[in-house]
Amino acid sequence: MSFREAQSALPKGDRTIAVMPQTAFLDDKQRSILAGLRDTIPYYGALAVSPDEGLFVEWLNAAGQHHSRDAARAAALSHCEANRKSSSARCVVVLEVLPKGAKPDAALSLSAPAADALRDDYRKLKGPKAFAVSPSSGTFGLSEGGAQTALNACKGAGGAARDCVVVVAD
Repeated sequence: MSFREAQSALPKGDRTIAVMPQTAFLDDKQRSILAGLRDTIPYYGALAVSPDEGLFVEWLNAAGQHHSRDAARAAALSHCEANRKSSSARCVVVLEVLPKGAKPDAALSLSAPAADALRDDYRKLKGPKAFAVSPSSGTFGLSEGGAQTALNACKGAGGAARDCVVVVAD
């Protein structure tokens, strides 16, 4: 898609909303802590815990700066499953941080830093240019010079990003 199409597909501004899909097993103190985390996790972000363990575990870590809700959820669940006690219940997502105005069927979704780079840096590039993202890792790259250069920048940004794809080109 073009830069103009990308701009219209992305939510405007940097405001976020918090969704807490499965929190019935948390007490009021833990739900209050979750609500306060909204402003500390960049979108798309998520946090998963085991219902048996709750929030007060040493390994708690939110997944942030992903390019989609699904990628953030997958990263949060993967981290939780790898760290929970083997006897604990399977992990569930308790917090999602989304950009305000995000549409589930949008043609493009980007992490907060990638959206900022597209709006601010990409627009300033001259000549052939492209913007690439890694859907699984949240990395991105942009470049004058076209698609392959943007793909290389994306792969180099994440160290091990192997799934970079060009999402904007002009």
